[in-house]
Amino acid sequence: MTTNATLHTVYYDGACPLCSGEMALLMARNAAGRLAFVDIAAPGFDPAPLGVSLSAMLTLMHVRRPDGGWLIGIPAFVVMYEATGFDGVARWLRRPWFARLAARAYPWLVRHRYQLPHTLVRTAFRIQDRACPADGACRIQ
Repeated sequence: MTTNATLHTVYYDGACPLCSGEMALLMARNAAGRLAFVDIAAPGFDPAPLGVSLSAMLTLMHVRRPDGGWLIGIPAFVVMYEATGFDGVARWLRRPWFARLAARAYPWLVRHRYQLPHTLVRTAFRIQDRACPADGACRIQ
């Protein structure tokens, strides 16, 4: 049973096709309701009450913990994937060598996220969705 004590809030860039695709996949897998999603590109979004700049939120993924603290960058992805049943992805991101590699690649991906071909982005998420059905039995195809 999920309570508000386990709710993490995910702040994502809804103007980014890559980000929107990933969040749509996570939202579909959020059956337990452990995550809440906020589109920071939505009209009227104001990060000031959160104590974080919009620029910072657009640079690295931000997830607000139930206690009000922040998970930023790769640790944010670990929580998002664990909460939605992508345990294999979360395990990889917890491995120190892989987390370092992901942390180095992530800024490049963020800087170029709007230039990625939409077809590539959609295909990647269709493959991931098929490989990791809602029953949590992820498999590589």
